[in-house]
Amino acid sequence: MRLQRWLFSSGAGVLACALTMSILAPAALAAQPAASAASPAAAPTRVAIIDIQAAIRATEEGQQAAKRIQTEFAPRRNDLKAQTQQLQALQQQLKDGGNTLSIGAKDELEQRIALKQKQIQRAYEDAQSDFQSANSDAVNRIGQKMMKVVSTYATAQGYSLVLDVSNPNTPVLFAAKGINITAPIVALYNKDYPVAAASSTTASH
Repeated sequence: MRLQRWLFSSGAGVLACALTMSILAPAALAAQPAASAASPAAAPTRVAIIDIQAAIRATEEGQQAAKRIQTEFAPRRNDLKAQTQQLQALQQQLKDGGNTLSIGAKDELEQRIALKQKQIQRAYEDAQSDFQSANSDAVNRIGQKMMKVVSTYATAQGYSLVLDVSNPNTPVLFAAKGINITAPIVALYNKDYPVAAASSTTASH
């Protein structure tokens, strides 16, 4: 599941793209026959907003995952730092010996520098790719469960629409603070999906 811009539609019971719906809704209304104007007035639509990315980060599971990922990648980060320092030492050696090194020694040193640069670049790209993959897995895992929490909460509270405003490009120009459900969703998520494993692990130490 890719976490994009979602909204909850209680009437249809589906998740859809907020931007798409915001464009389609006026057209759907315009397509209504004139006779519908005489029908009884519909109940006011309740709308809420949520910062889904902030909500995922704020959950206890999200914080636990972030710490776990940082710990998991710490050795590779330290290794890259050490290799960078080695590269800098070689570059300094070449700079200091610019007028004293023989052509052969200089060529050998330049080759060592080029090789070290390639090794660092490759190690960095691999670590970055693995880090992003681990982060995406955690976000998607938590996000899938959070969608269930949002759906249940929105239905219980009578919301017809829940917009994700975590992206600055979300077409929401103004929203009152009272309709932001990020905090209650985080609280409900922590209640429904407690991180008991982390507590027991800490207690064992």
